[in-house]
Amino acid sequence: AQALGTLFYCANWVIIFAKGSYFTNIGRPSPFLHMWTLAVEEQFYVVLPLTLLAFRRVVTRHPVGAATVALVGALASTAWMAGLFSPTIDPTRAYLGSDSHAMGLLVGAALGVLAGAGRPWETFADRLRSRAGAARVASLVAIAGLIAIIVVMRAADANSSALYRGGFLGFSLLCAVVLVVVATLPDAAVSRVLRTPWLVAIGLRSYSLYLWHWPARVFVTTSSGLDGFALFGVRLVVSVVLAEISFRLIEQPFRVGRVALRSGSTGAVAYFAALTVVAAVLVATVDAPRTLGPTSLAQVHQIAGNTTTNPQALRVDTFGDSTALVFGLSGAQHARQLGITVGGDAQLGCGVVQTDHMSQGRIIGSPVECAGWRPRWERIVKAEPHSTLALMTGAWEILDQHTAAGAVKFGTTAWTDLIESSLKTALGVLLGDGRDVYLFQVPCYGAGDAADVFPERSDPRRIAALNDIYADVARQLPKVHIVDWRTLVCPGGHRAENIEGVHMWLADEQHVTDAGGVVVWKWWLPQLRAGRPG
Repeated sequence: AQALGTLFYCANWVIIFAKGSYFTNIGRPSPFLHMWTLAVEEQFYVVLPLTLLAFRRVVTRHPVGAATVALVGALASTAWMAGLFSPTIDPTRAYLGSDSHAMGLLVGAALGVLAGAGRPWETFADRLRSRAGAARVASLVAIAGLIAIIVVMRAADANSSALYRGGFLGFSLLCAVVLVVVATLPDAAVSRVLRTPWLVAIGLRSYSLYLWHWPARVFVTTSSGLDGFALFGVRLVVSVVLAEISFRLIEQPFRVGRVALRSGSTGAVAYFAALTVVAAVLVATVDAPRTLGPTSLAQVHQIAGNTTTNPQALRVDTFGDSTALVFGLSGAQHARQLGITVGGDAQLGCGVVQTDHMSQGRIIGSPVECAGWRPRWERIVKAEPHSTLALMTGAWEILDQHTAAGAVKFGTTAWTDLIESSLKTALGVLLGDGRDVYLFQVPCYGAGDAADVFPERSDPRRIAALNDIYADVARQLPKVHIVDWRTLVCPGGHRAENIEGVHMWLADEQHVTDAGGVVVWKWWLPQLRAGRPG
């Protein structure tokens, strides 16, 4: 779907209507995920010329009025984005919508109409050039605007609330200010800086760099044995090399008109036809990625492998968040091979801390599916009195938390107390009938990639603090046993990408692969069976 959405420039709506998330995922993200922005632009490039054609007389006679209309449209798009955005829900709809993310394009349209307006623009430019004081002030304003642009790019991320409440419009206006000064004052300091040859070279290739940077990040992962700066360096080199090739062999021939001079529009038509054929072949022949299937282990009966003819097969009920869900689904898929059946109640996004969470200052709301966890757990425990109970959690507990009283930050006594009390509450439900409960340690999340959605998860201090809380709770509750699977997947504190030839981690670096889950099950089950009463 995303391949076809990319081909026909509607990738943003494909993601939106598929109820997908641009910001979080389980497994390898789509290599087409970044094509949403090109879709928004191309949709605008279809609508804008038709609009200008319909109102061409008004636009040519009243350029200032037309620019004002465009700016009003930018304000309307900004207001619509603010209305769609909520800090407690995924912002994909507000971020990807052509209607809600049009403010930059509309500000650009307003600037373009004014710059082509003839006398009004020429009068403004002449006055700016002829007045030394005004030119000096304009240059300083542009420098300040450029610095502000860089600061915003560095400090903000796609979940920063301020961006959705006018920030994108403000950012667009800053860009417009810099453009105006560069266009009217070619000798200004900011103009000289921006025409530095190496910056011009990057700018000319920026489209190709954008096209290739994301696939490079998707396919060059920590599974290659790289991490940190080495991983970044390889991704950068791959992106630059591919961008240079496509820039010289594809982009430039079309841009400068060599294809058109040689074959008219036939070349462009043939090129698009070839892309259509390639996309159709891919869609028809390449295996679609397997979906996660059940979003809760309560639905695990949907997994065909979760049965065995052995009446003595061990039943394991697994509880927790998505890490427990993926691990449990792996066990259910290979239940016959492992000699087990799997059940429980592990839910996407549902940790044992029943609050909203915080990452880099932004609030991540707890899914509505997490509510009512206690009666579900109690019902499952009661229905399966002889099953083994396991709890795997930590991906959400490791973050800062957001309660009714405000932020509860890592490193504070309040954070430790909240995690400990929440863990005890969850374990209390599982310990209700006196059975043993197996609590999995927190493994090594991620490899420290600065671009991670939740970089806190790879912080070794947080991981250690969370495991210390687990160990302390286990000492207080004798029926709770720590499953030290870190010795398997994180020997020496460094995550094992491969164990006995099996790749262990999905591309999101948080969840085990299907085969990796089997490795963990095969490691744990002999210990579990050896320690079972009788």
